[in-house]
Amino acid sequence: MNEAQMAASTYKKELEQIHNQLESVRRKEKGALDITLAQYVKQRWGLSMQSFMEDLGIDTCTDTINNIFVLPDKEYRYLIPEIIREPIRLGLRRGTIYPNIIAAEQSVSGLSIKMPHINMSDAAPKKVNEAETIPLGDISYGSKDVTIYKVGRGISMSYEVRDYVSINVVSIFLQDFGVKLGQQLDTQLIDILINGEQAGGAASAPVIGITTPGTLTYRDYLKIWVRMSRLGKNPTTMIAGEAMAIDTLDLPEFKERQAGTPLAKLNVKSPIPSSADMYVHSAVPANQVIILDPDSSVIKLNAKPLLIESEKIISNQTLATYASLTTGFATMYRDSRVVMDTTEDFATAGFPDYMDPSKQEVVPLTN
Repeated sequence: MNEAQMAASTYKKELEQIHNQLESVRRKEKGALDITLAQYVKQRWGLSMQSFMEDLGIDTCTDTINNIFVLPDKEYRYLIPEIIREPIRLGLRRGTIYPNIIAAEQSVSGLSIKMPHINMSDAAPKKVNEAETIPLGDISYGSKDVTIYKVGRGISMSYEVRDYVSINVVSIFLQDFGVKLGQQLDTQLIDILINGEQAGGAASAPVIGITTPGTLTYRDYLKIWVRMSRLGKNPTTMIAGEAMAIDTLDLPEFKERQAGTPLAKLNVKSPIPSSADMYVHSAVPANQVIILDPDSSVIKLNAKPLLIESEKIISNQTLATYASLTTGFATMYRDSRVVMDTTEDFATAGFPDYMDPSKQEVVPLTN
């Protein structure tokens, strides 16, 4: 600790107020925000986190958490939850799938939320003659209940780690704790993508078979890509288990370089992906792959952002830290995701009726 710098610190007396303001923003019943200490000092004073810590006389490369605990200036103890929180939050974002797949994040104010859904039952265009009234179509509106949950985990830190390991090194291990917390959110997301969030599978993804069960081909992917593109979706993301991902990557169309040029050039204007992102996760059942449009499949609902709480357990000389957040996922458009199952036959497990765009494409412009 730099005692001279601590004595001259500009921001030391602000630490309690900063802590209270951050906690107030994070615990709001409505509109709670996941704001970090780094974001706060940047917005308020234009400082980087490193400059802020230097002003306080703290060197994260050499100082330990205990160095802060034993300081006579009690204001410094308000830093400890932030020092623990930031690497967990970083790991939560770094090692997870969900930030790359969700369409948006929405703050909510309860554990049960009503989400809208719209069914365009009769909205096909009609021919309108001169001076005629434009006919009305029907769009039915409804709502669905979505339940979100608290997820969390605790980690025990021995006095030895607290007393002798520098803040920077402890942060590396706390990041891994955050990664594991994020993996739980990924598992929850994949369950929602496959089964939906409604009882009885009312919002589940359609399960589509392949031409020859047990033999995956590039054509099986093309059938889904083309159909989804006709529905206005952009299926650029896939999630599969290890075996299914390897089978996909082993297809000639994905692994072999193409030499020469075709006799005629065909420019496909429907948004069939020329490349796709593949994520590997064990929560996806074997022989299945989820194909989705990340811009319209799911939305993340946040009731409470990352909450860090600590307690000292004297009996075994440990510092227990608990991380929790209240969140969940809700589906948006049912035709924005498809589960392809290589054990199913496309002849009997084809596209559902609501994924048939021909009903709109072949409607004549008649009165």
